[in-house]
Amino acid sequence: MEISEIKEKFVSVCGNYSRLGKNLEEAVLSFLEEEKIPFLNIYHRVKEFNSFDEKIKRKHYKNPFDEIEDICGLRIICYYASDIIKIENIIDREFHVLESEDKSNSLGLKEFAYRSVHKIVKIKNNWTATPNYRGLEDLKVEIQIRTILMHAWAEVEHKLNYKNDDQVPVNFQRKLFRLSAKFEEADEQFEELRNGISDYRKTIVANAKIENKFDINQDFNLDSLLAFLNFHFPDIPKIEPQRLDNSFEQLKKHKINFKELEQIIDKFNPYFNEISQDLKESGYASNIIEMPTELIAFATHVLKRRKYDDTMLTWKNVVEKWIKKIDKL
Repeated sequence: MEISEIKEKFVSVCGNYSRLGKNLEEAVLSFLEEEKIPFLNIYHRVKEFNSFDEKIKRKHYKNPFDEIEDICGLRIICYYASDIIKIENIIDREFHVLESEDKSNSLGLKEFAYRSVHKIVKIKNNWTATPNYRGLEDLKVEIQIRTILMHAWAEVEHKLNYKNDDQVPVNFQRKLFRLSAKFEEADEQFEELRNGISDYRKTIVANAKIENKFDINQDFNLDSLLAFLNFHFPDIPKIEPQRLDNSFEQLKKHKINFKELEQIIDKFNPYFNEISQDLKESGYASNIIEMPTELIAFATHVLKRRKYDDTMLTWKNVVEKWIKKIDKL
């Protein structure tokens, strides 16, 4: 094919590749959210013609539209290396996978290069039942899965313009080897840190269940507070650590420890449903029965251990009612 014919055909198919990339970006986002796999970013790109043409010349392709498999690319950037395997399983389940490669497996012991999992996929035929995917069943897309640190290394490597260690001046090779090893080691250590924190939380709750009481003398930190709430409110949906940031800071600021928190829960536990109903009737939007941090906040406001925002009348009126009521109990 002449260059003009190639360009004309490329322009004609770009719209479908763009539609495929956009649709797959949304689909993969939904898959990851369903599986509760955290991720930094998911995005797609369609090759520009100059890049497409350069690859044809470099690889000497005769049938470029069949041979070039990354006209459309989708990249998934996650936080932890173990999540790559979970994401791979989703891709393998949801798509027709034509090729799969873990770039790390091709590296020698002393080689540096970016690490990433690449898959060439097509949508399954049943996807075309949805109008958004009609006409896209024969198009290939390359899906790349990498951690944040893998992504960082790939971006730096791209700027350095080195594809492998043979291209690097000898006096710089050692430094690149060391840097590559540090990135890989950091990925492993982040994984170990996450697992260690998770085990720490589980151990605190498990020990509390065995002893049938929470160790109120232990260190007061975000993770121990999370374990404390999970122990005392086992029927409430799992609390995400990031939702505790403000509550933790307020408790630390007012020097409220686990001993006082247990006293607060013991004192107010018989009245939580009644308090929740009062707040609901006053117009307060949230159901605080499902939010233990708000239950504790309410109790500390009633006991005057913390100041509250008296501009929020739906909260202020009920707090003042219970200040009077709790004194009589």
